[in-house]
Amino acid sequence: MTTAASRVSHEELTRLRMALGRLGRVLRQQNDEGLSYALISLLFNVARNQPTTAGDLAATEGVSPPSVTRSLNRLFELGLISREQDTVDRRATLIRLTNAGMLERARILRSREVWLSGHLDRLSPDEVTALLHAVPVLERLCDPETP
Repeated sequence: MTTAASRVSHEELTRLRMALGRLGRVLRQQNDEGLSYALISLLFNVARNQPTTAGDLAATEGVSPPSVTRSLNRLFELGLISREQDTVDRRATLIRLTNAGMLERARILRSREVWLSGHLDRLSPDEVTALLHAVPVLERLCDPETP
């Protein structure tokens, strides 16, 4: 059986890891003002999973519940999320994006897309084609359900 280790050299694996990590960091930094990375991550998590609870957010973010609560308080103060009591489980609070939260998310995405578009312009047509062909493979690599 062929393994990734036998198909990819250590140097290639290192370069791939570093390039993907750097690209992720650079894209996350394309937020010209305002929210920290942790708050942006939480905002996007709420958008993906709403309605959701603080406990679920803490689990998916991989942080402690008190840390999520502090961040949620900040997003609430900024008017980006709403909280309401769960009608099924009265002990739980459901969290959703407000209209302002949806607009902030869209603004952040737009900022990242502007950066990416500008940088794609620096590549040759063949390089752009090669990159676009790699997207399904990268998506599969990121999918936690892929064996």
